[in-house]
Amino acid sequence: MNIKRLAGIAILILIFIMGCSGNSGKLKTQPESVSKVAQRELIDNSSDYDIRYNRVVVVFDPKNDDKSILVENYWSRVNDHETWARIVNGNTSGKYDDDISQVWAFYSNSGIREIWSPNDQFYGYVLYRQRELVSAKVVDEYTMRLIHNYGVYPEGP
Repeated sequence: MNIKRLAGIAILILIFIMGCSGNSGKLKTQPESVSKVAQRELIDNSSDYDIRYNRVVVVFDPKNDDKSILVENYWSRVNDHETWARIVNGNTSGKYDDDISQVWAFYSNSGIREIWSPNDQFYGYVLYRQRELVSAKVVDEYTMRLIHNYGVYPEGP
């Protein structure tokens, strides 16, 4: 009797784990050579993307597709090429812009990550410090939510 109960619980746990894992997006790190090409493309063609950022994360949502990436309302939006150029070149003013220029300048070397759905649909790109907790969750077949929880920095940024 206990073996049947234990087997039943094990099956329920397995089903639960499989069900929860089905709505998570994938953040794929690109090889360095591919990442450098992607970075150049993002810089040169920034107008093709809806660019949103917080203090330490930048997300690039392609405008010419039927998919969208949601972020929290407090994230800033790059509305013009001048703002984007200041961020990339590190010529920013203001608390949050200074933080994000550091992310681009110092952490773009760690690679641009691609955002993919569980069924291998491309959604966009994301750049963040390696110690940040960033994940993606499927909202529906056309929408992905990017989730960011700040990491811990015992030795600073």
